[in-house]
Amino acid sequence: MNHFFIGIAGGSGCGKSTLSFGLRDNYPDLIEVVHFDDYQKEEKDVPFFKGMRNWDHPDAIDFKQLYTDLIQIRQGKDIEVMTKSSILNPAYETKGRIKHILHPKKIIIVEGYLALYDKKIRDLFCLKIYLDIPIAESMKRRDKITHNDESEYNKKILIPMHKKYVEPTKKIADVSIDVLNNTREEAYAIVHEKLIELKIVSS
Repeated sequence: MNHFFIGIAGGSGCGKSTLSFGLRDNYPDLIEVVHFDDYQKEEKDVPFFKGMRNWDHPDAIDFKQLYTDLIQIRQGKDIEVMTKSSILNPAYETKGRIKHILHPKKIIIVEGYLALYDKKIRDLFCLKIYLDIPIAESMKRRDKITHNDESEYNKKILIPMHKKYVEPTKKIADVSIDVLNNTREEAYAIVHEKLIELKIVSS
């Protein structure tokens, strides 16, 4: 089987998981989703910045393991991950990560804030998507889904890291979707049309 890799990147709260898992629900037999946050390193290995662990720096991500797993999937092998995805693991906040098996389906979506950052991984993608959202709106959405007061972290770390590492990947995306001016359904339609154009799915 030929495997088609797709990267979906963008800032916090832009809808990466919603779009990715929505597409999977539309094509359950064709699409597998790799949750980028599952490749965050252990806390002890995450760098400090301004006195706090910097989870939004590229050095907080185990890109080597992610690349290895994607190659294994391309070779038709199942991969076991410990997931923290709120969709796959809704009890994460209280129970921590759980085992999840990634299957080598035809379409592999890698969704995450730095999904387009690493060149080796980026070169695997036949389609690179960036979900564009103003940082102020991104923070509003993030505040609604987090359980702790992260205002200090957001101000000192997340926003600067977003501007330095995430936002620039918009320039290398094949498709940039304006999240504020496109509904969820319209975003699905844009991606679906690209999949048809690339002859990955039929119309």
